[in-house]
Amino acid sequence: MTNFFRPGGINPSIANFLFAVGAGSCVTTVLPAVMQYLQAIGYSTSGFNTACDPGTFAGCIPFGDMDANYSNGSSIYHGFSVNLRKRFNRHYEFLASYTWSHAIDDSTDLQATTTPQDSYYPALDRSNSLFDQRHRFVFSGVYQTGRLGGSGFTSKVLSDWTFAPIIEVASGRPFNVITSGDDNFQLSSLTVRPDTTVNSTCGTAFQSKYSPSRTLQEGCYQVFTPTSASQTDFPHVSLLALDGNLGRNAGIQPWTLFDDIRVSKRIYFGERFKMDLIADVFNIANRYNVAAVSPLCSSSFCNAGQATAAYDPRQFQFAIKLNW
Repeated sequence: MTNFFRPGGINPSIANFLFAVGAGSCVTTVLPAVMQYLQAIGYSTSGFNTACDPGTFAGCIPFGDMDANYSNGSSIYHGFSVNLRKRFNRHYEFLASYTWSHAIDDSTDLQATTTPQDSYYPALDRSNSLFDQRHRFVFSGVYQTGRLGGSGFTSKVLSDWTFAPIIEVASGRPFNVITSGDDNFQLSSLTVRPDTTVNSTCGTAFQSKYSPSRTLQEGCYQVFTPTSASQTDFPHVSLLALDGNLGRNAGIQPWTLFDDIRVSKRIYFGERFKMDLIADVFNIANRYNVAAVSPLCSSSFCNAGQATAAYDPRQFQFAIKLNW
């Protein structure tokens, strides 16, 4: 409820919330108890402005969102891989590999959103990593016809072909389902998650396969009711009810299939000069592979998991290579 990093006073978003639910008078009553509690757990409250009026903000020093970054994230990775290789012999070679893995963390990297849903309980964000990919199978190979016997037209047409396919099948990676609202009054719209339990006082509940209960609903402040003006655990326990109980990175993107091939034909002109005709085909099956999905599930709509970007459709590439 107060700003721990600057002597400013009361968090205005929480103060307004308390007045909205008819509990504004408890702010000035609870604040001394809050300060006593913070002192008990090691916070210094010497610079806090207790004269700040949460109704009019008179006597308050304005402040904005302030982030404290810590290098205390944790992660764990389990993996298993197996490879099957055949070296080039009898005109062909191939490599097949399969990987099973499971990555778990509470914050992926500095490029991802590093703020937890609840700054008081960052451990609740521990879940599957954004890059967690359980299954991945890759096959690549090369087959060369070589020179066939004879000197006729058929031998020249069927000789010196090369076929090089590559196939990759991978399971989908997680994404974080969010409401894009400041539902828990912690000044972040990028981390608040919806609830899996339906509350009649909140907005519309939507069907979703990403929820253990098959429903998702944006939380609302009615689920929080101050129980006592003297409760000393106010900043830690009561506000926890405002957090969405859907786990972090609960959504899973669709699996992907990439299948490419290179076909080339070598033509000889005498002993020194030769030419390669090359054709590359990407996404042979022309499969629709999802590249990104929407993470949003708010009170008015829920399109979490809906595709927002896709990888390239089938493409062709042609080339001529001369050697002398």
